[in-house]
Amino acid sequence: MALVPVLLAQKHWLRCMCLKSRSARQSSYQIMAALLIFTCVVLRFDITVFAVAMFVSCARNSTWRAVGMTAVALVASVLLTLLTDSYYWQTRWMWPEFQVFWFNVVQGQSVEWGTSPPHYYLIHAIPRLLLGALPFAVVGMLRDTHAARLVGAYAVAIAVFSANPHKEWRFILPSVPVFNTCAAVGVSRLYQIAFTRRFVPVLATLLVTSSLCIVLIMSYISSLNYPGGYALELLHATDQMSKANVHIDTYSAMTGITRFGQYRQDWTYDKSEGLMPDQYQSFTHLLTSHPEQHTSQGFKIIDSQSGYVGLKAAPIRDILGALVSGQFALLIQKAPLVWIMRRADVLDEKQ
Repeated sequence: MALVPVLLAQKHWLRCMCLKSRSARQSSYQIMAALLIFTCVVLRFDITVFAVAMFVSCARNSTWRAVGMTAVALVASVLLTLLTDSYYWQTRWMWPEFQVFWFNVVQGQSVEWGTSPPHYYLIHAIPRLLLGALPFAVVGMLRDTHAARLVGAYAVAIAVFSANPHKEWRFILPSVPVFNTCAAVGVSRLYQIAFTRRFVPVLATLLVTSSLCIVLIMSYISSLNYPGGYALELLHATDQMSKANVHIDTYSAMTGITRFGQYRQDWTYDKSEGLMPDQYQSFTHLLTSHPEQHTSQGFKIIDSQSGYVGLKAAPIRDILGALVSGQFALLIQKAPLVWIMRRADVLDEKQ
């Protein structure tokens, strides 16, 4: 959701950086500022890192009017999120994005979600996000100063993200359009060189086609990373009992279970952590990644949900055969990751 206003802001950022008319640049700066303030306050606070880079890179176009509009956008966005989220969360003064910032940055609790080395974005995330556009983006940065300025501003932002131990590729997703723009510049520059002109269309077509194939495969693999959400959906489909009390463990909650999936009004969904063994007796169903811990507590497995665990090492002949037949899924390993359990006495009552 945040990507739409970010893309619009990047459009005006490019205009702010490239237009010759000073009034047009200032107008674009004001629109960019309003969009970024709204996005950071209401939708995604981590966009602030990129927003600062964009503000600094075209700060010469700032005016007192732009400062005033930015202040108005800030106040309006804060009021909007406070009133809206406080109403829906039924609590006083709820500002979700500020709480996310406080928990993850100020308190440093983001490490609870895992850590990665400082070079993660440079070595792993950026190549995976850009795929075939990466070599052209490098050419664009080397052959065009404007493209280098655009990427340079975002490179500083990515360096700031790299200082945080917890890293996710989605944090730097707003940088992809900028790198793609730089890649387009790289293609244009190569096409202007007589020696490489004949090869550029073929090379670009091959890279785009291969990128599309990789995206399709990775999208399928990504769909297997949410066994918790699929398990809850399976539980709803297979058990129609009323007034169920479902406990969702941490792994299940982190792999696809959201409030949108908890739609049974007559059911209770609980995500409490650190429960004692006897406290599980109050639940009729469990969604758990450790079923062995609950079999002695009177729970029985009624189903399981598989998820992605890795790629299968197969001979080249088998891989080519699978690709030709369109059965690339044969190369992907799946295993049960979330189990659906029901208390034994509840199972007996239904039977």
